[in-house]
Order: sequence, then C-alpha cells, then structure tokens
Amino acid sequence: MWIVYSLLGAFFQASEMAIKKKALKTKGTNNIIAFLILLSAGIIMGMFLLFQNENIPINDLSFKFWIGLFSSALINVIATYFLYKALDISELSYLMPFMTLTSLAVIFPPMFLFREYPSFSGVMGILLVVLGALIMGHKKLEKTETEILQNKQNRKGLIFFLFTAVCYTVSPSVTKLAVIESSPLFASFTIYILMSLAFGIAILISNETKTVKNILQNLKYNEKRHFFMAIFFASLSTAISNLSINYAFTFQDVAYVMAIKRVMPFFAFLIGYFYFKEKTEVKRKIFATILMVLGAVMITILQ
Repeated sequence: MWIVYSLLGAFFQASEMAIKKKALKTKGTNNIIAFLILLSAGIIMGMFLLFQNENIPINDLSFKFWIGLFSSALINVIATYFLYKALDISELSYLMPFMTLTSLAVIFPPMFLFREYPSFSGVMGILLVVLGALIMGHKKLEKTETEILQNKQNRKGLIFFLFTAVCYTVSPSVTKLAVIESSPLFASFTIYILMSLAFGIAILISNETKTVKNILQNLKYNEKRHFFMAIFFASLSTAISNLSINYAFTFQDVAYVMAIKRVMPFFAFLIGYFYFKEKTEVKRKIFATILMVLGAVMITILQ
C-alpha cells in the first residue's frame, strides 16, 4: 500500500503545482493563495478526521510530536513561500527535476532520527529516479529572443526553488516524527492549519489585504469563479497528496517513500501532454519515464 500512497502523493502534488502555475498566476496574491489553499486543505483534512472519528488525546501527545509538528509547519511554510515565487517566473518542467535531487539528500536525516538505512539496490533505484527526472527536464539550447528570456527567468526561479528543495530534504523526516507520534490524519490537519495561520499573519503584517481586495474586485465574474475553483482543486490536491505521503510513512522508510514521490515529473509530463497539449520531445520524456519506473521497481522489489 505504501507504493500506492507514494504515487498518489506524487500525482496530486504535480496537479497542485500545475494548477498554481496555470490558473493562479494573479500577481501579488501569493500569500493569500497560499493561505486559502492551506486553510482549505486543513479543513478538508479536518472533515476526514471527524469522519474517521479519530480520538487523539491532546494531553497525551509526546514532546517529539510537538517538535515534529512545529518544525514541519515552519519548514513547509518557507518551502511554500519560495515554491510559489519560483512557479511565478519559471517553467514547471524546468523546475521539477531539481526536486528529485532531494531523493538523495533525504536519505540522511532519517538515518539520524529513525535509524533508517537504505539498501544498495534502494540507493541505485533512487539514483535512477533522479537520472530519469533530470533527463525529463533537460532542454536543448534555445536561440529565439523569447526562449532566451525564458531561460533567464528559469535560472532566476531556480534560485528560489533551491530553497524549496532544501526544505523538502528535511521536512519529510520531521513530518514523520509528528505522524508516528499521533496519526497521519491528525498530523496533516494540525500542520496545515498552522501553515495557513502563518500565511494569514504574513498577509496582515505586509498589509496585502487591500491589494488582494483590489485585484479581486477587478476580476470579472467568470474570472473570479475560475480563481476560486482553482483554489478548491488545488486545496483538494494538496490534502490528498499530503495525506497519502503521511500514510506511506507509517509503512515504509522516508527515503523510499520520497524517492517514489519524486516520479512527479512523469505525472507532470502526462498532465502537460493530455491537458495542456505540450507535445514536444516526447521520445526523450518517454525514455526518462522508463528510467524512473525502473528506479521505482528497484526501490520496492529489490530492496
């Protein structure tokens, strides 16, 4: 089941990023978008929590849980802030392969926190996933003025994105700490509520409420409907992705779960091909996909 949960996490995180990139590019609204998405995702998780009728006694939660909870919330707030800045100016297919590099670095925190040591075949599988993702994101040299400008924007966005990648190297381990000390559902709910509160405070401190109000007032009715529909689906994708990964943590080591999740470029390719009609360099992308699948097989079957 952990493989299914990890793949679901990868697919829905790719979906959430695609929605943010394509449908939520209203300038000056990153903090409010993050607040709305995270709060809505937290509410969705809270509804699941009520439906499951989980009884988590707050007073009995360990010190490790609180350390994991607040560390995860803080690190993921920083990651989300830089991720949204990167998505605003860079191409998704350019950024996402760099996320797979955290599949290597993510091996080390669990060694110290949980004594989780990947096998040789597991490490080789992770390397294949990373290699496939890098091939997926490789671009030929561009010559037109528009392509050169986009390349400059990509490199600028990459600086922001590297901060996100560093955060995502550490966050799975501290998140697992909160998960194993409570439950995947309760940990997900509390982390996202804390994250939404952080962005709410950022909106108030930066006095963005007037800016956001003016922007939304200038949107036409159909544009407003499109905006809030995108918020809803991004929130749903975020909630499902997070819950899936946290459930996977209860079955398997962090390094393996995150390596499977790093097949996101494959799902981004499918979304781009079938939905956004991005049909360039298909053979290269198929080859990269095969490498990532082989890596996933090595991680899961040969470990």
